Amino acid sequence: MTTATQQRKEPEVLSHSSLAMLARRVGKESLKGVEFAMYLIYIPTTTIIKCIADITDTPLTNEGSEQNKMDVTQKCLFLWKELTKCTKTNQRVKELERALREIGKADIADILQERHQNSQELTQEIFG
Repeated sequence: MTTATQQRKEPEVLSHSSLAMLARRVGKESLKGVEFAMYLIYIPTTTIIKCIADITDTPLTNEGSEQNKMDVTQKCLFLWKELTKCTKTNQRVKELERALREIGKADIADILQERHQNSQELTQEIFG
C-alpha cells in the first residue's frame, strides 16, 4: 500500500554510495574536497572545521593523509545531504554541479549531470 507520506525514491546521484564515490574522487586531490564543501550553500564554514576536527587531530594540509582528506569530504557531503533533504532534487544536483565547476572540476560536473539525467549512480568505473 502506497501512501502520500511515503518518501520518493532517492535520486541515484544523491545516494550515499554516489556521494562517497564523489568524495573519494574530489577529496583525494590537494584540499579540493574542503574547497568543494565550502561552495555548498548549506554547510557553514564552522561546520566544515568541526568535520575536520572529528576526522583528524592533525592539521589538514596538501601533504597530509589522502584518506583523511577523503573522509572529511565524505562527512561534509553526507551532512550536506541531510541538511538539504527537503530541497528539490534538481536544485540539489545543480548545487553540486555548480560547486564542482567552481573548484575547476567541470569534467566531474558533466559526469554528475549526465548520470543524474540517466538515473545512474556515480561509480568508480566512470572515473577511470
